[in-house]
Amino acid sequence: MISLDQARALIAEKLRPLAPMRLRLSAARGRVLRETIVAPHDFPPFDRSAMDGYAVAIDDHSERFHVVAEVQAGSVPERAIEAGECARVFTGAQIPRGASQVIMQEDAQREGEWMIPQTRDRITHVRLRGEDARTGTPLLHAGQRLGACDVSLLAHLGSVEPLVSPAPHVLHVVTGRELVPPEQVPAAGQIRDTNSSLIGALLAESGVELARQLRCGDDLAETVAALRSVAESAWDVLLISGGASVGDYDFGARALRELGFAIHFDRINLRPGKPLIFATRGPQAAFVIPGNPVSHFVTYHAAIRSAFEVLEGVTPAWDFVRLVLESPLPNESGPRETWWPARLSWEGDAPAFVPSKWRSSGDLTGLAGFDALICIPSNSPEIQPGGKVSARLIRAAIA
Repeated sequence: MISLDQARALIAEKLRPLAPMRLRLSAARGRVLRETIVAPHDFPPFDRSAMDGYAVAIDDHSERFHVVAEVQAGSVPERAIEAGECARVFTGAQIPRGASQVIMQEDAQREGEWMIPQTRDRITHVRLRGEDARTGTPLLHAGQRLGACDVSLLAHLGSVEPLVSPAPHVLHVVTGRELVPPEQVPAAGQIRDTNSSLIGALLAESGVELARQLRCGDDLAETVAALRSVAESAWDVLLISGGASVGDYDFGARALRELGFAIHFDRINLRPGKPLIFATRGPQAAFVIPGNPVSHFVTYHAAIRSAFEVLEGVTPAWDFVRLVLESPLPNESGPRETWWPARLSWEGDAPAFVPSKWRSSGDLTGLAGFDALICIPSNSPEIQPGGKVSARLIRAAIA
């Protein structure tokens, strides 16, 4: 059995980023940039007005100025400004040569062709050429995930087809003859399939594409045949729900070996989620996930999500925060590192974590309204209210 840190290291070692591709800006949000984007020219490309007003020379102390031009945004000034002269300018307009200050229209009185300053100081209200970025300045870096503002910046730079990582494609197989679709009323001995919905939602939150989702009984030959029925080129990662343990019908490892996968670990020192299996076949990855839904949730955020990040060219980030605990945690975590569902509370003077009433790895009710997973080191004593704990914020990870 290996530690969670060792498991993450193995995942990062065995996988390589997918080949990048160029995407239109309309499809680039959420994708990982695979090139550094630099400013193609100075931004702003010229001195421009930050206000509606009148452009004058800042050291021209004339009592009144002759309005000799009007410059709108998008136009080019036709003449320079001399002493005793000004140009009517609007926000975003290019500043004429000879001018270095804009007197706001609120601070000016207009009398025909003349402008008389009412109030004046040394504030220029001019955005200088290159003050945002100089030509060649790196503005976006390879490895960062593009958000809405990043896409807007790419448009500003004219980079309309950035080089990005494609979304990893996932084949998901749910095993268990006791499972029925969510819309079906379970008969005696049956339960509804929640893992299909859970995995589908987790993948969507991570910007990962669900290529295909299958349901099989607890039969090795049936599962292998179902997996072989899907073209290998259609997916990058295989997720098998159930079959990760050592019971008579837990055949996940055998199925992977029959399909030509090499298994790198089959247990991790984690609660819940100990019997997690990770394997690779060439560039493809596979995980066999313990069947209980809380185990699914924890192992996804603790380990599986890092595989998608590696495939996208991202160094996996573990966004832990340390906050006060509002209510007590169990007496002991035991020999395994425990990830405990919790919610973030803003009801007091400072944010705090409130542990969920999680009873077992099959208790989905413990995930309701959660915000975080508290990380409890192995063999930790009971943590009392007011003590500090580290947790991974989950909602902050949603793309």
